[in-house]
Amino acid sequence: MKFVTLDEVVKFAIEREDTAYRLYKRAAELSTSIAAKKMFEELAQEEATHKDVFIKIDADKAESHKLCTIPESSIAKYLADVPFRADLTYSEILAYALKTEENAYQLYKSAAGMTEDPKLQKVLMNFADVELGHRRRIEAIYEERVLTEG
Repeated sequence: MKFVTLDEVVKFAIEREDTAYRLYKRAAELSTSIAAKKMFEELAQEEATHKDVFIKIDADKAESHKLCTIPESSIAKYLADVPFRADLTYSEILAYALKTEENAYQLYKSAAGMTEDPKLQKVLMNFADVELGHRRRIEAIYEERVLTEG
């Protein structure tokens, strides 16, 4: 486990949101289902909004907060790592997205515990809830499209 400052978490979150945005845009391009395409486009827009919010977080204020440990995500032991690349297949995108959404959920939840600022805690916990919702939506597609169709 690695000890990090909240500023490092914010910088990581900005990168993560950008990667998720690109992932969902690519998933929308590859989707043959109109509903899945729309869902991925909505997820991409949400990730872009998250990135903008994180960019606006005051880094100086974030630096003054205590250190904590980011726990490992339990989903990592169930999914193989899929590195992000432009030519991911649809099932690889879903697996990558499941893992990153779970990790984002855990990250935001842990980051909320790092700060004593109630407003920042609320923002981080709201993001955690949104990421959990993303994961659940993607799990449903994964179960329907990958597990049942192969």
